[in-house]
Amino acid sequence: MVDFQHTFSVTESPNSAIIVSIPLAAAAFGSILSGPTADRIGRRNYFFVATSIQFIGSLVQITATSFGTLLLGRIIAFSAIGIFNQSEISRPEHRGRLIAFYQLGVTLGFCIAFWVAYGTSHISTELSWRLSIGLQIIPPILLFIGLFALPESPRWLIYRERTTEALTILKSLRNTTTGDYLVEMEYASIKQDVSFDEKFPSKQSYKALLEKGIENNRRRTILGIGMHMLTQLTGINVLLFYLPHTLRSTGITEVNSELLGNGVSGMVNMLATIPVFFFIDKWDRRRILTGASLIMAICMITTAGVLAVYSVENGPEPVYINNNIATYSILVILCLFITCFALSWGPLGWIYPAEIYPQIIRAKAMGVTTASSYCFNLAISQIAPVLFKYITWGTYVVFGCFCLLIAWIVHTFYPETRGRSLEEIHLIFSGALIDERPGLHHPSTAAEALDRLRIMDDEGIKIPIDNNNNELNHNKIYV
Repeated sequence: MVDFQHTFSVTESPNSAIIVSIPLAAAAFGSILSGPTADRIGRRNYFFVATSIQFIGSLVQITATSFGTLLLGRIIAFSAIGIFNQSEISRPEHRGRLIAFYQLGVTLGFCIAFWVAYGTSHISTELSWRLSIGLQIIPPILLFIGLFALPESPRWLIYRERTTEALTILKSLRNTTTGDYLVEMEYASIKQDVSFDEKFPSKQSYKALLEKGIENNRRRTILGIGMHMLTQLTGINVLLFYLPHTLRSTGITEVNSELLGNGVSGMVNMLATIPVFFFIDKWDRRRILTGASLIMAICMITTAGVLAVYSVENGPEPVYINNNIATYSILVILCLFITCFALSWGPLGWIYPAEIYPQIIRAKAMGVTTASSYCFNLAISQIAPVLFKYITWGTYVVFGCFCLLIAWIVHTFYPETRGRSLEEIHLIFSGALIDERPGLHHPSTAAEALDRLRIMDDEGIKIPIDNNNNELNHNKIYV
């Protein structure tokens, strides 16, 4: 968009770096503040505030006439980004699918932005970029309207001693108005956790995120932050942010062709996210992440190999491919890489951290975790141009090796969380859950354990015991 480049001078090196880096820093700062804010005013009210700020930031960008105004609008809009997830109101078997809607929204936004940029590239006036930027005002409006139908988190309501309202909302979420047994059990489980948390108020501070103790918050925080760090180290944002550079290196040099390539990659990313809803809560998290990381590593290293063999010098561009087969091969490989990411790290990078934190620190922990995502994103976006400049195709080797390392880290250090209630996940990190097979359900409260024994007794199921009246069960969960 020539008019956009001329109006805001974004082609100049300092401005192009500032317009990307400072808003990411604002997003990190806003994410940290989102935790205490959500704890104080509630998850639903926080969303109202965040969407309002997002609307204002978008409006400032649409009406911008200078670089400073555009930057201010981006800072305002990015600072509203916080902990948008539905982990507190979803069933364990549906939690991954619901949170995956977040990633689908992100990929849909990328896809629309890329195709709008391609569609308006022939317009020489300011309408080209004002139309593209103006579209971002639609999502906060739709979200603001939709929030009126969104209930408050029952867990947060119980913390505020609004137990009757919490139980009513929980029943409506579970599609029952009567005293459903499972709903009552879930309600009792949440109240049990809240009662424990209220006895230890010091555990709600940011300092508690680094405490070990029986909750093992330190490990949870490290794993949550690590998940976002590993997501960035896969190289996905390097590929998406610098896709024009990658396309030029494959021999695609026309502006319209580059924008078309952006659009195709955005569509691949979005379409590959859709199958996630059918398997994300059926397949183990660790297997998905590990397998995808290995395939992504192969894609990166193969891309580097093709570039190393077929690239030649091309003036200001470090590498250039003049072989059509090699060009198309790289494009197919990059689409495969994006597909693997969209099926794994894209959604699970947000799902996993939302699952592992206990209620007492969840808002603050998710704020810190989300902030770390933007910090790592910022760091990678600053390092990538240097790598492309000095080691050219070696950049893909670096991120390919990172993907191999990531597969090992996930397999070694990350416990499986699929199908677990938030209370069961608490047992995993506290060390009270001995049998961590993902298909096995464990009672999260003593009441549930007793009720399970009562049901087994009513059905005539014998429970083997030893001479000391201890249950002989290899799935026993308490130590």
